[in-house]
Amino acid sequence: MRPADGEWYVGIELGGRWTQVSCYHGGLPEPETKSTVAGTDLYRIPTAICKRRVTGQWCFGEEASRMAETGEGLYADYLLDKAQKGETVFLGKEYQAEDLLMVFLRKTLHLALPAGGAKAVTKCVFSVEKVTEGVVGLLCRMAEKLGLSKDQLIIQDYRESFYAYAVSQPEELWQHDVILFFCDGEEVWEQHLSCSHKTKPQVATVEERCVGKLPEDVGKWDAAFSEMVREACAGKVVSSVYLIGTGFEGNWMQESLQAVCRGRRAFQGKNLYTKGACYAGLLSMRQEEAKTVYFCDYKLKEHLLLKVRKGDTSYFYPLAEAGSDRHQAGKELRILLEGSAALDVWAREPGSKGARVESLELPGLPSETRRCRLGLSLYLKEGRLSLKIRDIGFGGLRAGTGLEWEYELE
Repeated sequence: MRPADGEWYVGIELGGRWTQVSCYHGGLPEPETKSTVAGTDLYRIPTAICKRRVTGQWCFGEEASRMAETGEGLYADYLLDKAQKGETVFLGKEYQAEDLLMVFLRKTLHLALPAGGAKAVTKCVFSVEKVTEGVVGLLCRMAEKLGLSKDQLIIQDYRESFYAYAVSQPEELWQHDVILFFCDGEEVWEQHLSCSHKTKPQVATVEERCVGKLPEDVGKWDAAFSEMVREACAGKVVSSVYLIGTGFEGNWMQESLQAVCRGRRAFQGKNLYTKGACYAGLLSMRQEEAKTVYFCDYKLKEHLLLKVRKGDTSYFYPLAEAGSDRHQAGKELRILLEGSAALDVWAREPGSKGARVESLELPGLPSETRRCRLGLSLYLKEGRLSLKIRDIGFGGLRAGTGLEWEYELE
């Protein structure tokens, strides 16, 4: 699965300390990660900004770090964390951390944009450690200021980026389970991808847990991590293993590397999440071709459908699709309701032929009226997917009652 001509995907791994950015288009065999220093693989960009003391200009990346070290600039780091907390930062004068994050993201995004700018991006995918209402709201505001529309924007977590990366590789690498180990300090974290072969498309999930800490004595790291690998893979058929994070750098893995590679393929890198974000954008545009659908706590587990009729033909119209992001759900439409004071919503799991029907009563709708014109709004309310229904009438022909009904769909 490759991008078509004219498609351009941007993947931004946005972390508290570090950020990475990649792009993917038809001229590339795989996503390309960008560096702030041309010709190098210095992919990690501090989530920070620096203001030059003399000119007041903003800089980021390696230049910002150098300016801060020499005292030529005023430096602010951990911008994502500070912006989420609504903090202010003093750089000669007070700035809102959210405004500084905006400056940083504009510069970061510029590294990966096509010639046509933000409007020419097919999907821009932000990959964050955890998807919360706060970070979603923050990034939606950022995206609008960056010139990205809601249709261009995807917000997901690192687990989904790992999933998208893994299933975009040759199928033999994810025929069975896939495990990722992440270490950026003392703790070693595991992400375990599994796909159910009982459904089409296959339902994929990623479980995450801390598998332990590396000992203080570096000489004992190899044996300790080797035991973590054996415990994580015990009783599982694992097709491939990925190692990411600075903790795996150096030549300390000997015994543990043998444990990792035993009967499976192994890969080590630094930019899996940002590349996975690009792949996730492509997968969102190729859902009909995908062999898998990803489920997690912020994904819808069922298709939500309306049974509608056009002429003599009946079909199901999707309000929301299983596997789509709850936090980015939203739809406005108008329908004609005939012969009933209730609206039926059908819920169907992927791969299932059966469906559950929820009849949404519309009390107060005039019973003598056999045809009503309704406005439907699908949106997220307090973390739950809700549907607001309004009787909007037929304009000058017949006014609506103005009645409104609201139902939680999940």
